[in-house]
Amino acid sequence: MISLRLPEELEKKLSEVAKIENKTKSDVIKESLIYYIDNYSKQPSAYELGEKYFGSYKSGITDKSVNHQKYIKDAIMKKKK
Repeated sequence: MISLRLPEELEKKLSEVAKIENKTKSDVIKESLIYYIDNYSKQPSAYELGEKYFGSYKSGITDKSVNHQKYIKDAIMKKKK
């Protein structure tokens, strides 16, 4: 058993939907939760969202993560010339 407090405006909208659907407010909330939970598990992970971009913009430099400071310093020195 769960008790739920809703903002007044949301409760009004819930009542309207329940009346239109000819259901109780509890039934509308239960169906909404089932829909939310079912779709939540279907959301792609962060990896899946970015997967198509991985490797798309290769610089050809394989040690950037290790020597990033050197590359930044070199870029700054190039701008000064």
